[in-house]
Amino acid sequence: MMTLSRGHVLGLVLALLAAGAVLALWPQAEPGVKDAITRKVVQMTAAAERKDMAELMDGVSDSFRSGEGWNKQQLKGVLLGQVLRGSWVRVFVRDLHVTEVNPTRGDVQVKIIFGRSEAEQLEQLAQDSVLSAYLIEGTFEKQDDGEWRVVQAKHRSLSPTELF
Repeated sequence: MMTLSRGHVLGLVLALLAAGAVLALWPQAEPGVKDAITRKVVQMTAAAERKDMAELMDGVSDSFRSGEGWNKQQLKGVLLGQVLRGSWVRVFVRDLHVTEVNPTRGDVQVKIIFGRSEAEQLEQLAQDSVLSAYLIEGTFEKQDDGEWRVVQAKHRSLSPTELF
């Protein structure tokens, strides 16, 4: 039977710690443009549902311009009215399409449905609910801080027949 000396045990522990540190600090591959933007859209809609305007607006570039001519502050006012009015807001993403333009830019087309309801699923939303739905087309860019933010967008209201 082999016995390990204190030095051998200490060496083994240090080797395991070093291997763990290498694995933990190994550079992770960045998600592709489509995945990064999809994650950002999901984060922003979750923030809207939680009524966390700071996190929602963090996804909007300071250089933002909308098809309606709104800047970031004007967009914030519009979103405040949409998100904060009413007691329950559910935000559903439908038909999200992301197209990579280049490694730092991607275009998005998505249906966003706001519901004032306690519905947990989109299919339940029409029952006893107030709905607002929009088709949003926009562009996200990877900013200098490494975050993806929307730099331009336009929207139009959707009719009930266009939702599903």
